[in-house]
Amino acid sequence: MPHLGPLPTWSFALGVTTSLFSVLNPISSAAIFASATVGMERVALRRSARKASLTAGAAMLGFALVGQFMFSLFGFTALAMRFVGGVLVLYRAIGMLYGEDPRERSTESQKAEASRKLPEDFAIIPFGIPLVAGPGTISTVMGMIVGLGWLEYGVVLAAILLNTWIVYLFLRKAPAVFSRLGAIGTNVVNKLMGLILAAVAMQFLINGVKELYVEIQRMPPSAVVSMK
Repeated sequence: MPHLGPLPTWSFALGVTTSLFSVLNPISSAAIFASATVGMERVALRRSARKASLTAGAAMLGFALVGQFMFSLFGFTALAMRFVGGVLVLYRAIGMLYGEDPRERSTESQKAEASRKLPEDFAIIPFGIPLVAGPGTISTVMGMIVGLGWLEYGVVLAAILLNTWIVYLFLRKAPAVFSRLGAIGTNVVNKLMGLILAAVAMQFLINGVKELYVEIQRMPPSAVVSMK
């Protein structure tokens, strides 16, 4: 459970915000959103963008708020979630770096069908979940809340709300963003986001190894021998 700790630093707040921005990758999401909403009226486009971003934000907030409860319910440890989150986020980052973003593969076959539906039919699924808030995003959020104090926990929640608003702006301006960036610009941004995301994933794994080492050091010698 969160505990009362020291005041969060600006570097912590900036790191949490940029990490979420990288894993959400709203520029890539905007490009896919734009291609699937071609010809849609402006009012309907804004409504679907709002629903998609709110769905993604609700998913992130939900897992941030009940993540600790899920750990206890299913018997997960915070250390295990750090490793799982690191592996999943690293997998996502590698896909982005090598042009194999699973979101693009999974939504390619759904674009034509989505364009024929009403905004209410596709804004929540597949755009809100899993286009914007997919497994990598959820794993990142749950990895961030591990071992935080109440003030740092509040910073994470604020970063989620801020990124939800940013996603909405990108989706709302999706046609303009996509036309200005073009295919090459979107690809370059994906590579940069993938690089940042890879660093976030490795930090998760490094922190997990450090915590595992500390736990092993605290264990009595008899317990360490039995693990061998």
